[in-house]
Amino acid sequence: MHKVAYPSRDYVTVGKMMDTIKAPYIIDAQSGSKHVVLIGCDHNRDPEHPQVRLTERYFNMLKPQLTFNEGGQVADSIHFGSLKEAAAKKGETGVLKYLSDRVNIRMMDGDMADSLEFKLMLNKYPKDRLLLYYVMERMVIPYLNGAYGAMPFDEFYAKALKKWFVDAGFPLNSKEQSFTYFKNIYRKYIGHDFQLKLSMDIERFDYINGGDCEFCALGRASKMIRDSTLLSKIDNALDTHDRVLVTFGHGHALAIEPALWQIVARKR
Repeated sequence: MHKVAYPSRDYVTVGKMMDTIKAPYIIDAQSGSKHVVLIGCDHNRDPEHPQVRLTERYFNMLKPQLTFNEGGQVADSIHFGSLKEAAAKKGETGVLKYLSDRVNIRMMDGDMADSLEFKLMLNKYPKDRLLLYYVMERMVIPYLNGAYGAMPFDEFYAKALKKWFVDAGFPLNSKEQSFTYFKNIYRKYIGHDFQLKLSMDIERFDYINGGDCEFCALGRASKMIRDSTLLSKIDNALDTHDRVLVTFGHGHALAIEPALWQIVARKR
């Protein structure tokens, strides 16, 4: 692994850019024989979203030797019958998996393992504050935006918390795994009872907000350590490959764009 301090845009700046720059955001970085295309995506499962066909077009143009996705390694046994099916079932990750399978290359996880992220973040922040942020960012807000279907939230909470957090090494005892515990820490730090609705409270967990927003800063720290992992993986991949294609959230793409150009131009 290359140990490098990669240049990046700060996430408050990224947030301002995202007001005018919509996904898909394309970074097409080339220097000599080294060529990386990063498609900054909107996380959705719409087969008609422009990023689906655009990813296919760049894939066919680049003919990558290696691909990276966001969000974890997808099992080799998972396959999709069509581009639209892939998008509908797994979003941009499904699209990249379908395209990679079609030319017999392995799609790799470009992200940091949750277990490692949790370990690093728990060294910096209190566990209850981290749990509150992660549940809001990864569960509540996507749920309210329709990402997880119509399952009652308390049922979804119990299943997702165990799978996404406890099984991944976030240290929670049986009491701390309860929805009641989450509601208690929400009241402790936000100052009133949790309500399952989109409200101004969401702004307190949005990484683009600067100032003294504690949970916004926590969110930026999470994204930055994940960015460094992706950049290191791309950097290492370019030691042995010339052409790499990546799909990641478009906020991440905006943040790491300066570093990506540096990595591609680096002499090897």
